Amino acid sequence: MTSNPPNDLVSEVHDGQDGYIPANHWAMPYSSNYTFLNRGNLKLLEHANCSYLSTPGRPPTLLALKQHAQSLAVLISQINPSREAGEIDNENVEGATRKFTKDEAFDWLNNLQVHYDSLDKDHHRPLNTLANLIRQNSDVGGVQYHCPLDSLPLDYAEKNPEQQFRPFENHLTLLMHANECLERLDHEYSALGGLLSIIPTDTPEANELESLKSAKQTLVGQWILFTQHLVSRMHELEIAYANSLDLLANEALVPAQHNSVHGPDGRSGREIVFPQDRWILANAGEDVFNFIHQMLDKKEAAVERIDRVHDARGVVGDALYSKDMTRGIVSLDLSTRFYRIKGTGHGPLFVLPAFGDRPGTEYTRDMESRPTVVTVPTPGFPERTSAWEDKNRDKDSVNRVQFTEIVKLRREVTDLQDELGRKNVIEKRQQEAIKVYEDAQVEGNTMTVQIQRIAATRDKAEKKATELTKQVMDLEKELAVTKKGMAELYDKLESQSTTAHASNTTQA
Repeated sequence: MTSNPPNDLVSEVHDGQDGYIPANHWAMPYSSNYTFLNRGNLKLLEHANCSYLSTPGRPPTLLALKQHAQSLAVLISQINPSREAGEIDNENVEGATRKFTKDEAFDWLNNLQVHYDSLDKDHHRPLNTLANLIRQNSDVGGVQYHCPLDSLPLDYAEKNPEQQFRPFENHLTLLMHANECLERLDHEYSALGGLLSIIPTDTPEANELESLKSAKQTLVGQWILFTQHLVSRMHELEIAYANSLDLLANEALVPAQHNSVHGPDGRSGREIVFPQDRWILANAGEDVFNFIHQMLDKKEAAVERIDRVHDARGVVGDALYSKDMTRGIVSLDLSTRFYRIKGTGHGPLFVLPAFGDRPGTEYTRDMESRPTVVTVPTPGFPERTSAWEDKNRDKDSVNRVQFTEIVKLRREVTDLQDELGRKNVIEKRQQEAIKVYEDAQVEGNTMTVQIQRIAATRDKAEKKATELTKQVMDLEKELAVTKKGMAELYDKLESQSTTAHASNTTQA
């Protein structure tokens, strides 16, 4: 039978991780290479952790584990003695037939009264995979792992050649340690853009530094440079892709005026495709047409409102027209973008009307104005947060709130336990009353017999009391006679004594 972790402990953030055994009331969490590779029986190992498995730099041996198990078995046998003998401790039990094979799993159960020992060399080899990778566990700091780079003293490693020089070093702990270091660096450089801003790329002077050249040759430096170049290139491709979508959103249009077979003078001819070879109106569908007309309608409504105001005031002359209001024309200034295919020289120009104002190109404008990665901004207090800060921020306040909740819940548990005790007492009394009532119901038919028995017993008691009273009176009479006889005897003796005294006086 296994037991779940206690409810009053801090929630296990690593619960569910491969090879991780949560803490309980008696031991800290346990995680090792052995449990990571053998995940099938973790429920059976919930209570396996102890100082034998968690001593830093001193993994247990098979002999030490068996000696520990023997001590626990002896302690359990002293606290809870067995009523019937079995094959365990067969050397001290008469009639036992089977013994455990020497140097196997349970040979230490052959004799519980002798300290277990073995000369097998495999029993003395350190079990490095059982070393606990967790250093400590607390309500404030949570679970803390050993540093995988911690090493044992050199003299100890020389005396124990089978002992690992770095007992906590494996792929999992190295990756966890590297991740923690990178999170810390990302937090420290958060004001400059995070981890990717360690190697600057926007200043020519920085690229000429010898230290920066050496840094770029390291694994972390190459990783950061690769990420920087990849993100920058991806950002440029996203902008180019967005602009291409804007160009190809609708078919290219040729104004109807350009389709005329006559030139500007109305006499000379020109080719129809010539204007399209120079100006291509791209992405100018109904949405753009309606958008521009809506803007012009708003402008025309504003002009008409001003005209009505002037008319009401009687304004005449050139004062009726300002620089924004031309006679008979409604004007509107919108930003237009021109594109040209790279490497084509003075080729056709693609025209996107109202690029900076219409909603259809808003995403492209935002993408171009907002860079994907800010490498070296002006130092300040950025809004972004690093993974390390997200993990460790507000931990004190959360702990205080949790502590207050725990105290409150414990108080409620105490009150509920007291109330439960009172209810148990009341229930016990009610059960006793019910039992008396049930007994009375069962014996209700023989109540008359019981009354007759009580009456007979009472008569016998009264008769016996009368006899005892008579005997007391007889004894009192005998006592009075005895007292009277003793008084007469006393008077007789006193008279004899007086006579003897007088006779002696006369003789004298």
